[in-house]
Amino acid sequence: MSSNTRREMDGFGELDVLAGRLCEPLTQCLLQPSRMECCIGSSVEPRETVLLVGSLELDLIDRAAKRGNRQIDLRPREFRLLRYMMQRSDQLLTRADLFFDVWDYKFVPRSNLVDVHMGRLRRAVDGPNEAPMIRTVHGKGFVLSAAQALSPLLPGLRGLKQRANSNAA
Repeated sequence: MSSNTRREMDGFGELDVLAGRLCEPLTQCLLQPSRMECCIGSSVEPRETVLLVGSLELDLIDRAAKRGNRQIDLRPREFRLLRYMMQRSDQLLTRADLFFDVWDYKFVPRSNLVDVHMGRLRRAVDGPNEAPMIRTVHGKGFVLSAAQALSPLLPGLRGLKQRANSNAA
């Protein structure tokens, strides 16, 4: 450390800088959550920790999935894929969407990677005597839905959410 740097830090020990004077506002926010809003400038929204679509439940904290009373064992990528689909239930998700958002790819490779993982996820989520929740829209992508009545709408699913909102209005 140069003598100039030492002079600039005069009065501040290294531990003072890290644990005291410079970090005090942050420490106060962490110790008093009510002050968090003033420190970051906006209110903090609570995040969902459990996602529900029909009888399918995904606990984001415990990283556990179940459908009804049946526990579902998922690999890390399958868990991430299911979380993504549940956050966008009843929406058509293209392979490109999944490559960009679940795999963090910056391009769409010519690969069956999505299909392989989707097949594993489908076998895990859709038990032998259960109505399928994950559907393939041929030539378009995939949909996670709790509604069995959705099947006839699958070819024109692209604007399902918009149509539902406009009908409600």
